[in-house]
Amino acid sequence: MPVKNLMEEIVNSVVTEILAKEKEKIPDYETFKDDVVAYVLNRIPPKYFTSERGILHGKLDSKYTIQTKADVLFLAYEAISTVKSRRASFEHSDYSKIVEKTGFFPHIFGEVLEETTFSVIPDVEVILLYEDEAAGMIDESWQNPYITNKATMSYFHFWPDYEDSMGRKSEIPFTVVFRNDKFEEKSVDIALPVLSSFDASNSHIMPITLLRVKEGVDISFLLGE
Repeated sequence: MPVKNLMEEIVNSVVTEILAKEKEKIPDYETFKDDVVAYVLNRIPPKYFTSERGILHGKLDSKYTIQTKADVLFLAYEAISTVKSRRASFEHSDYSKIVEKTGFFPHIFGEVLEETTFSVIPDVEVILLYEDEAAGMIDESWQNPYITNKATMSYFHFWPDYEDSMGRKSEIPFTVVFRNDKFEEKSVDIALPVLSSFDASNSHIMPITLLRVKEGVDISFLLGE
């Protein structure tokens, strides 16, 4: 049995349910739905399985599934709003033009947590910088800076755009900056390989980033107390 991502089934189900009552009102419904599904899947960690047993295990893990559906629901509404807004001011992303570019970067995928309890931190501003400026993204649906939230469990995800002015180096340096008023600011330097062909499945996974609470700040707000 081929490897599959269980999250695709969950996201498709949630998005279909949300859009069911609006189907007749949405021009080009299938493309709109695909955009929403892609937006959500790009912002949550995958859960892969390789067998029927894997499917059953994933579905029977009720705590995981219930929380995941809640997270997907939150992100789905965010995605619908974003896609509607994007379509009001932009044409649908033309990937036929993107794939003609001379270079590409992998996705950047990472997670930011509090350093002593490994708790999820909402409202962290995560900025991807290139030469001290916010790096451009491959299309308008990708946010930079990105604000973490409970739905994404402090995960963040960027897909930077390659520009010819960056030069034909094997790797390009970037800096990821993490900011939150209650935590000490942190910067992490990374180097992304320049790919010669478009590959939407290629990802650069960053190690978990741990933030230190500022002196005098009570972290009970992270623990639900």
